[in-house]
Amino acid sequence: MLTHLRRLFRPDAAHASAPTAAAPRPEVEMHWFGDTRQPIPDWERIAAAERPDWTIAERDAFWTAAAERWLHTLADALGPDYRVETSERFVLLTAMTPGHADKYLKFCETARRRILRNLGPLAQPIGGGKHVCLVFAEDEAYYDYIAHYHPEGGEYALSAGVFLNAGYGHFALCENHADAMQATIAHELTHALLGHLPIPTWLNEGMAVNTEHSLFPHLAHPSAQLYTPKEIEQKHRKFWDAETIQEFWSGAAFHRTDDGNLLSYDLARKMVGLAAHDHAAFVPFVLAAHRDDGGVGADEHLGYPVDNLVEAVLGEGEWGPQPLRWSGTANLERRNS
Repeated sequence: MLTHLRRLFRPDAAHASAPTAAAPRPEVEMHWFGDTRQPIPDWERIAAAERPDWTIAERDAFWTAAAERWLHTLADALGPDYRVETSERFVLLTAMTPGHADKYLKFCETARRRILRNLGPLAQPIGGGKHVCLVFAEDEAYYDYIAHYHPEGGEYALSAGVFLNAGYGHFALCENHADAMQATIAHELTHALLGHLPIPTWLNEGMAVNTEHSLFPHLAHPSAQLYTPKEIEQKHRKFWDAETIQEFWSGAAFHRTDDGNLLSYDLARKMVGLAAHDHAAFVPFVLAAHRDDGGVGADEHLGYPVDNLVEAVLGEGEWGPQPLRWSGTANLERRNS
């Protein structure tokens, strides 16, 4: 099973946030895992070819070339309906008609520009290859692909899309969920632009949902929700206790297949909304927050304990993160369908 890796190819020095001049397309030697149903690159071995003296443009060209090689190989494995399309900052694997694929890429580029403005200094700048998006024509192919990134035999919630922060961070979606496609792209693209930060799942998901709602305000309206505000409040109070809140902090609750999944996203959205009111404090908090402790080690930037955000939503309780009680969770950010 492919191990979840941090992105290996982002430059460590200060980055330019504007596009750089294109570098000549390099030759990339690809390496593949041998025990997968579909072609999955061994990014750690591929990254060994990266040179420390490369410019940002050279590094970007190397990883973009690797991404295109990967997607062409995956397209061949999936069948003749699949092909690879590209735009300024995206590489797309799809079976959509050329017209629909072009509209999709145009939306991705527009959404990226808007999300970059929203995230500001928190967003990953250019330097490590174009964004990779896989749009599968059928649910079966979609779930078969993302299963490579889950523990063997594990359960996970149904989804319209997912950002896979593994090796070359990329997001996968299913064409069958066309009605939710644009909102899902905004959500997963936010994860992609935050993928360089080791932030807790609650913070990552809360920022993604709030960004999604900023681009599509109608999704935040009570009429678009599965439950009324009163019903969701009652569900929160019934579900969360001193035990389940540790699943929230560790990220495990976001992978539940019951109401804990929906409630985790809702709680994260509200907590991030509260914290982001003080933008000057929120930005350094996000930059310092770490998934290993749920963000408690960075709450000095907020000026109050991070569990105060939970208390503001759920009321008084034993809400503080207790990392020593966590068994560890996979670094997988999922968009709930």
